[in-house]
Amino acid sequence: MAGRPRVLLYTSVDAIGGAEVALGNLVGGLGDTYEVHVAGTDEPVVRWLAGHSPGTPCHVTAAGALAHVRLLRRVRPDLVQANLEVPWASPTMLGTALALRRPRVVAVQHMAARTVDLALLLRTRALALRLDGNVAVSANGAKRVEDFYALGRGSVQVIHNGVPIAESTVVGPAPASRPNGEIVIGCVGRLDAVKGQDVLIDALPRLPGMRARLVGAGAEEAALRARATSLGVADRVELTGWTDQVSEQLRDVDIYCQPSRYETLGLALIEAMGHGLPCVASATGGVPELLDGGRCGRLVPVGDSAALAKAISRLASDPAAREQLGQRARKRTLAAFTADRMAARYESLWARVLAAPPAGRLRPHPPKP
Repeated sequence: MAGRPRVLLYTSVDAIGGAEVALGNLVGGLGDTYEVHVAGTDEPVVRWLAGHSPGTPCHVTAAGALAHVRLLRRVRPDLVQANLEVPWASPTMLGTALALRRPRVVAVQHMAARTVDLALLLRTRALALRLDGNVAVSANGAKRVEDFYALGRGSVQVIHNGVPIAESTVVGPAPASRPNGEIVIGCVGRLDAVKGQDVLIDALPRLPGMRARLVGAGAEEAALRARATSLGVADRVELTGWTDQVSEQLRDVDIYCQPSRYETLGLALIEAMGHGLPCVASATGGVPELLDGGRCGRLVPVGDSAALAKAISRLASDPAAREQLGQRARKRTLAAFTADRMAARYESLWARVLAAPPAGRLRPHPPKP
């Protein structure tokens, strides 16, 4: 191929969530080896993603297959990478790119979810078996996608999400610098039952002198406010709404908490670790992998507000332990979870995919045993 290989990064979502933040970090972390374009069905999302690297060409397409054909013929990418918020997302782009045969096709799985809809499951599996590359953001997520869609062990490779890391560590002030030595517990994420903010609110009655800051928006906001009121902790629960400036909301946090019922990895948790914050998180999905089995953060059982309160209370009473845990977390993030490292691994994947024979389209290879 003449010149730099052309890569089209694609998303079909109409709102910015963790998967899109990760994609934006990738756009911002890439070098100049590839000519990168960004495309999708929602103009604000597409422009937001392209803005992570000024000058990146961006394309907005309608949802239908014909519009996707026109997009691919206009851009003529050598490789299409679809950013999937769930495994069955973006079937139009995946099917169209596979049918045209010219581009190699890669999918990135951000949520290891399964479906009980047989037609949806079979379509998702049929597309996945024909991909030139299939990526998950954690080892746990890769295993679950392989099992849910009968793809065979080792068919989904792991490339961890990464975040840009500032030169200086952002840590919270000592509790003594606040009135009554108050401890601030930070939690970032969509306000949704799967994110488990209710578990943190349930823990607050056991955590006197502590305040929870919930950064995010979502359908559960009213229910969370009502729960805090019913438990008598409404004055200690701060719901900030969503902001792109997560770092600012973490600046005066003492302990970061991720009480999720499931997380494939947890981009906000990576960011908190990168700021050097001591972290307490549910032992679910890829979180134990991220926290190195508990060496770089405290792990608690999923949905257990008493265990969560106990872990937070112990950290709150031990400033030295908080500092040590935060330092370990930041060191691990710098070693394994930066945007630059993520970008380098994708560039390596693209080089391998473009150098290899294309995957079978009509008759794909059978799943690995």
